[in-house]
Order: sequence, then C-alpha cells, then structure tokens
Amino acid sequence: MIADLLNEIRYLSDKSVFKPSLDALTKEDWIDIYDSFKYDYENYYPTGFDVQNVKYFPGLIATLFYRISRHLFLNNKITDAQEYSSLGYSYSAMEIYYSSNIGKSLKINHGIGTIIGARTTIGDNVILHHNVTLGDKNGGRPTLGNNVIVYPGAVIVGDISIGDNSVVGANSFVDKSYPSNSIIK
Repeated sequence: MIADLLNEIRYLSDKSVFKPSLDALTKEDWIDIYDSFKYDYENYYPTGFDVQNVKYFPGLIATLFYRISRHLFLNNKITDAQEYSSLGYSYSAMEIYYSSNIGKSLKINHGIGTIIGARTTIGDNVILHHNVTLGDKNGGRPTLGNNVIVYPGAVIVGDISIGDNSVVGANSFVDKSYPSNSIIK
C-alpha cells in the first residue's frame, strides 16, 4: 500500500516542475500519514484503500498532499513541505496551506478554486464545496468546528469561529463568528 502510494507520487513528480523528495519521510512517517489520510479517503470510498482511486477526485488529491506536507511542516522540513504542497496544488487546483490545522475526515466536493489559507483551523468531518475561500482578514484566520458544511463560493475570513454542526450557504461572505448549529446565508 505505501509502496504503491510512493510510486504514484514518483510518477506525478516526474511530470511536474515540483520534485518532492520521497526520502524526506521514513516508512513510519508514511504510515502515520496514511493513518490520517484514510479518514479522508473513506468519505469517497467507504470500503478498502486503493491508491489508484485517489486520482479520480481532485479534493482527495489535494487532501493527500496536504497531509504529507503538514507532516513535513510539523517536523520542520519546510522546503519539502512546499514541494509536496505545490505538487498537490498543480494537480488539484486547490490550495491547502500546510500550516493550516485540519481535523480528520475532510471532504472537498468539486473543489476547484478552493483555498484553505495559512493557519486556518478546521475540525473533524467538514465538507467544503468548490471555490470556497478560508483565509486572512487583518491578520486573523478562521476556525471551523466539527461537522460544518460550506457550500460553493463562500468566503470565510478573519479571526472568527464557525460553531459545530453549522452550514454556510453558497456565495456567503462571513467575517463574524457564529455559534454551533447556525445556518449562515
């Protein structure tokens, strides 16, 4: 399973200007990354991991490369994190900064154009749709709770919190906090 994943990453990097080092991570690191990524993967495929399936969903590609680059970032391997993050962006058209903190089981539906900015925090079981922006306003970054759904085109910015079990409507501009169980239009 890990060998298949490494082969796919090698294949992708051979076709890109980005050349992440497979040697930047140990076998144990790859296992830790897989253990985190499998929750994301199960949102798309509930039974059995097959690395060949990752390529069919850009959101899954972006999330995989985020998990890898985040692991490298947390281990102070910034250049390697940038290479993996950039490779993921080049294949998914989604930008997920490795300094963002994302819980388990993220799903990005039709995610083209989605940006998860630096130092953004996202809880568990969050669903993002395409062209969502989570980012900076006056130096602050948003926090999304658990079980939040964000619909297409939403922009969520600043030092704000969106509570658990909330829904952010399509094309919403959100720059203030909302409690749990909110419907934000």
